[in-house]
Amino acid sequence: MKYVAARLLCAASVASSACASAAVDEWLTTSLSDGFLLVHPSPSSFPSCLSPSPPPSCSSASPPPPLLFHAEWLRERCDEVDTCVDPSTRQPKLNPHEHAPPALVAASLHGDQLAVTFAGGLAANYSLSSLAAELRHGSSARAPRLTQVREYSAPPLLLWGANLSAPPIERIDEVMNDEDTRLRLLGNLLAGGIALLRGLPTRPGECVRVASTLSTLRATEWGDAFNVRVTPDGGGKRDLAYTGYAIGMHTDNPYREATPEYQLLHAVEQCACEGKAPCDECQVMNHFVDGFYVAELLAREDPEAFKLLASVPVRFENNGGDNTSALWFHVPHFQLRPEFLLEGAPPCLGAACLQAIRFSAKSGGYAPPLPPHALSRFYAARRRFSEMAHSPELTLSLQLRPGDLVVFDNQRLLHARSAIAPSDGARYVQGCYLHRDGLLLNHERLARRGPRWRRISEASRSDFETMGTEYAAHVEAPLARTMLKMLEAQRGDKLGQPVDLFSHGVQTATRAARAGEGDDLVVAALLHDVTETIQPKAHGESIAAILVPYISPEAYFVLFHHETFQGYYYYHHFGGDRHQRDHLRSSPHWEAAIRWNEYDEASFDPAYPNLPLSAFEPALRRVLSREAFWWNASHPKKRAVTG
Repeated sequence: MKYVAARLLCAASVASSACASAAVDEWLTTSLSDGFLLVHPSPSSFPSCLSPSPPPSCSSASPPPPLLFHAEWLRERCDEVDTCVDPSTRQPKLNPHEHAPPALVAASLHGDQLAVTFAGGLAANYSLSSLAAELRHGSSARAPRLTQVREYSAPPLLLWGANLSAPPIERIDEVMNDEDTRLRLLGNLLAGGIALLRGLPTRPGECVRVASTLSTLRATEWGDAFNVRVTPDGGGKRDLAYTGYAIGMHTDNPYREATPEYQLLHAVEQCACEGKAPCDECQVMNHFVDGFYVAELLAREDPEAFKLLASVPVRFENNGGDNTSALWFHVPHFQLRPEFLLEGAPPCLGAACLQAIRFSAKSGGYAPPLPPHALSRFYAARRRFSEMAHSPELTLSLQLRPGDLVVFDNQRLLHARSAIAPSDGARYVQGCYLHRDGLLLNHERLARRGPRWRRISEASRSDFETMGTEYAAHVEAPLARTMLKMLEAQRGDKLGQPVDLFSHGVQTATRAARAGEGDDLVVAALLHDVTETIQPKAHGESIAAILVPYISPEAYFVLFHHETFQGYYYYHHFGGDRHQRDHLRSSPHWEAAIRWNEYDEASFDPAYPNLPLSAFEPALRRVLSREAFWWNASHPKKRAVTG
């Protein structure tokens, strides 16, 4: 079967005649016998088509790997209101047994939108790029597409090492009373995994109060909170933390099936240095390291060591020091995200693979009875991770002041404490735990608040940061798709010309690409007439204004003046001066405009072998993903929140 820039390829079990009825550049069909849809992504480039003398069909272009979708996998992701999900909750309405195994009867692709019809008449629309991302990378907390909560957006992880000299710091009164401050704190905890709160009362109970504000409290058999003193409480429970010994880097409670997700430590009674810490009057220090970053470094240095720590289950255990609360759990030091545990999942190395780290010498971590040579490799891997985790170059050290409270991700960060010297005096730190999902919930809820300002002069920096984030996500990120939709909308608009405006733009871009022009002039060629049906007398100026933050000054000049350059061929028919463009000869971009004009002038040939639109998407995305006004560091709009 000849491949002609096909977006969807026929499933092997479908007769070739079914393919023949589809459009040339969008062969659409489904496998009716086995319930699968085979989708081939649009190729990003066609080497043979980019040659100076391309074959008419560009048939030697190699298609990229296909995407195979199971019919029921698509059906459960249907988010059509009323037919699939409840309109108010967006939750699915049917149980799995309440509909027959779905069968596919039709499919079509328009840009990124995949339309599927199931037997029985159910029609559903999907974003192909979102489906492809989930198919390739698996379902996760950062799923590319969420059906029930569209606004959800957790900040990406921010790995840190020596580049973090101090944790983000907030005042407790501002956290409790100002939602913008609380949102910033939650974002920092989700991204970097640590923050320091100052100004708390030096009394017990504050840890639980703060934890309950930020999330939901995670209680253990030690209670809602635990008290860390050199002289422990009279309850009989014991831990190395309740001594003056130094404690190495560890995560808390790795012996639980579900480890506490975030930990809080509140300095109720604590010595302090007036200047740099430590000092003679106060030697005790707390230390933190980003375990995910250490794991990332280990994966780069020794991939096999990472794999061993992610695959060999060890036994963690604890009995509370009184033999009344024995707990144990077998689990690898590195817990991988669920999608990397699936059968056939691609191998993964580094921080992006991790769900949690469990590491604590004082809680065991006893290796299973592997063969001696395997144990030697495992112990070497663990020793190297521990060595890296204790490296001063990667460690964030701080001394808590009375009233300080540090919050950190216990499934990601490792923490340690130096020895407590007699000169440090009495020390009382109260700790507690909270759940991650509460942080995510509150972050999402606060991020979705409507703005409260009514005049731009009333907006805070946080408001402008929110606007910038929203513009980036909903305007800048899909800008390439928006521009392609504008071009697609010109299909059929011939306006007395041999080809429609869509084909003219694609043909001009094809000629520019085959002539070896760079991204800017190719993109200019593709989009130069997209505003012609909106402002025919100034469409050069209007498209130049739309693209000016991202394209080169040369491409801007070409777009802005391209109508004048085209006038050379017809102004004289109406009594005008065909040489009117000559007044622009002094421009350094004159030669580029003359050269580019030849692509524009020749691109009305219905028989010309155009490249598919998909061939230009990579260049368009590269151009539109640049920093706005990259060509002028002092541009007055460079700091505008809209980019």
